Amino acid sequence: MLTETMEKLTARKERYEAYQAQLLESGETQLLTTDPQARMMNSKNGFHCCYNVQTAVDAKTHLVAAFEVTNHANDQQVLSAFSQKVKQDLKTEVLSVVADKGYDSQEEILACIQQGVLPYVGFRYDQSERLLVLPYEPQAITEERRRSTRPEDIRACLHAGVLPQCYEGSHLSVEVRAERAIGCFHRGLDKTTVTCPMGQTLRKTCEKHGGIEYACRPACRQCTNRCTPSRKHKVVRFGPGTEYVAARMYGEGKPVITQPPGFIPHNSFYRKNRPGLTVLLRVADDIPKQKLRLCVSEHPFGTVKWSHGAYYFLCKGIQKTSAEAGLSFLAYNMKRAINMKGVPALVEAMRGI
Repeated sequence: MLTETMEKLTARKERYEAYQAQLLESGETQLLTTDPQARMMNSKNGFHCCYNVQTAVDAKTHLVAAFEVTNHANDQQVLSAFSQKVKQDLKTEVLSVVADKGYDSQEEILACIQQGVLPYVGFRYDQSERLLVLPYEPQAITEERRRSTRPEDIRACLHAGVLPQCYEGSHLSVEVRAERAIGCFHRGLDKTTVTCPMGQTLRKTCEKHGGIEYACRPACRQCTNRCTPSRKHKVVRFGPGTEYVAARMYGEGKPVITQPPGFIPHNSFYRKNRPGLTVLLRVADDIPKQKLRLCVSEHPFGTVKWSHGAYYFLCKGIQKTSAEAGLSFLAYNMKRAINMKGVPALVEAMRGI
């Protein structure tokens, strides 16, 4: 009995060691033996072996314009690529997309804006507006280039601090920020917190090489007078005997904490390669569009699940599940088109294709 148990345990150990070697070789973090292309994802009912289905639904007709089946565990890295796919399928130069908080990623939103996609994404971390920083690139922007919808012209306009014509009247605004006032970071006596020039509190993140670093990502996300040209949040370092660290601010706002009398900034304050101008891109929140999204994007999923009985995929693998999802959405689109236009009009439209 003991020998049989040891043989089973040894075989199990070898099997899992082979799984581990396979993960190291492929670079993946998961391995499902029942469906190698699926991934464990968290749903409202717990973790399941799933696929992530992305859909683009037309707000007027509620027809599914495009879909894609992926194995991404979340939606934060799919917005720009999927929006480009929808844009190409619909053969449109500028596209407006509305997405929920699960797609909230500054990198993805910025990539969409620079490609001619106007994203209305729910705020997960921000309050009333989202602030994006771009490096300023001086160049001549003609009226023809400002009216252009090519991605390269849109990027050129944004980096020059000019709002493209295709984004006028939207929730986007662009402004060029110059270096103006000089503020200071002030460290308290307890050395656990630092007050930034605009009055926000930064907390200790790490201690190395005799110095302590402080940062606060949420404070930098909402700051309209940034002290760094970087897209990332500010990380300020204090030495053992340092009480103040100077910083030159971008924008019109006046710092709350200024230089004390007789204060001499550190040598790094006088860096010559620091840009004098930056571009601040403001993305305002749009609550009505978020409420409209609930009525539009969830409708096809609910109809397919409850009317067609497609509560889960029957096939395995991304290719087969994509075909299965495509058939479900095709049936949904045809039934909805028949209800809206009727069978004769639909047949006539198919003959003209």
